[in-house]
Amino acid sequence: MAIKPRVLIVDDEKEVRQQFALFLTQRLDCEIIEEADGQKAIDRIGQEEFHIVLLDQHMPGIDGFTILEHIHQKSPQTTVIVITGLGGSAASHKVERLGGIYMAKPVSLKALQLTIERELEKRGGFSFQLP
Repeated sequence: MAIKPRVLIVDDEKEVRQQFALFLTQRLDCEIIEEADGQKAIDRIGQEEFHIVLLDQHMPGIDGFTILEHIHQKSPQTTVIVITGLGGSAASHKVERLGGIYMAKPVSLKALQLTIERELEKRGGFSFQLP
């Protein structure tokens, strides 16, 4: 039995989490965990292993940059994709400096899929055939 990629989706907007979860479950057969709260996401990262984290940069309370820093320290093997409608090149450089991958909103689901596939294939143990 093949291991399913584990993806943590962290976004305060329920509709966004559900859209990504449905897409990734159908396209890549991922195991999806959703969190709306940054602190709960940080707590989960300390207790569970995730292959990919999809992370909204702008959230109430703890922002995405702080969560990204925490993930990079606690779980450096986890790929973090920061999705934001704010920032432009300054945000992009900060995300990359902190070890994440930057994607601007609105996100192309196909581009997201290709990015996740590439990152999982780098880890080994995962391989995908394009539909």
